[in-house]
Amino acid sequence: MSEESAPDNSAEVVASWNVPAGATVAERIRSNILEAIESGLDDPQLVADLAVGPLVIALGRLELELAEARRRIDRLERSSAERPGDDLGRASEF
Repeated sequence: MSEESAPDNSAEVVASWNVPAGATVAERIRSNILEAIESGLDDPQLVADLAVGPLVIALGRLELELAEARRRIDRLERSSAERPGDDLGRASEF
């Protein structure tokens, strides 16, 4: 990024974050940070602090959901392997 295109303030930096379509939690975090900045909380360290907390929470939720998905996949693979004549029970390793 060149100096000419560099954002001038915290709001421009936050607004420039490329949040993928459908990422509702990330969009809500960005929106909340922009609201805080617009209300006068424009200190870069505070903006960073406002971003980190919700990101840690979102990461924790993803971690739990991934662990649950792995448990469900394991159960499905075991169930499928127990069926006679079912080739789907042979999972390949990635």
